[in-house]
Formats: sequence, structure tokens, C-alpha cells
Amino acid sequence: MGRLALLLFLVFAALLVLRALRLLLAAFFSARTRRSDGSPASIEGEMVRDPICGTWIDRRLALAARSGEGWVPVCSEECRARAAAGPNDPGQAREDRARAKGT
Repeated sequence: MGRLALLLFLVFAALLVLRALRLLLAAFFSARTRRSDGSPASIEGEMVRDPICGTWIDRRLALAARSGEGWVPVCSEECRARAAAGPNDPGQAREDRARAKGT
């Protein structure tokens, strides 16, 4: 019984040390991403183009939509529904491609 208590204590102590180390590292790295006035620095994100409407969006904010060729990033629920439906209207698909090219 005494050995079991010692083992549990050692596991608890190891977990406590790991948690303290994680908090220390998090504080260190978050301090490096702050401006001199204390506000968080902006983090650059990868921009991707919505294949449905042509809007550029941050990959972290994009919604995932199932399309014919797999998963694609989309900007809104409307574009997600249009991607799932597929190009039913050829005129609409042509208009979407023209808008995506910027012409």
C-alpha cells in the first residue's frame, strides 16, 4: 500500500512539473508575440481563394466544403451549399469563374 501511494505521489509530482513547464513556455512565447505597448502582434495567415465566389479569405477562418475534387475552402455557408450542389447552372458557373478571375 505504501508503494502505491509513493507511485501515485511521483506521478502527481511529474504531472505538476510538466504543467508548470508548459505554462512557463507559453508565457515566454506569448511575450515574444506582443508589441511594445502590450497589445498582441498580428499573426500573418495564409490567404486562400474561395473557388465559388473568388473571395480571398484567411485559411484559419475558411469553412470546408465538399466539392467534386475533394475538400475546398469557402467563405460562407452560401458558398458551401453552392459547392455541395455542384455547377447545376452553366451560366452561373461561368459567371463565378469570371468573377474569380477579376474580369
